[in-house]
Amino acid sequence: MDKRCMLCGRLFEVEEAAPDPYDDEDIPKKSASICLLCQAKLRHEADESQKSPKPM
Repeated sequence: MDKRCMLCGRLFEVEEAAPDPYDDEDIPKKSASICLLCQAKLRHEADESQKSPKPM
């Protein structure tokens, strides 16, 4: 199934996950439509923002 990334607009393929037999909730969960490149970029930016600034 192809989805479009919410950040960059690139089409990427999403694998269908098998349903969890231990999931008791009947509420369908939405997955974020973000491609792997944007996920890596966001993770990197979040890690950099958590670091303390270097002293001058």
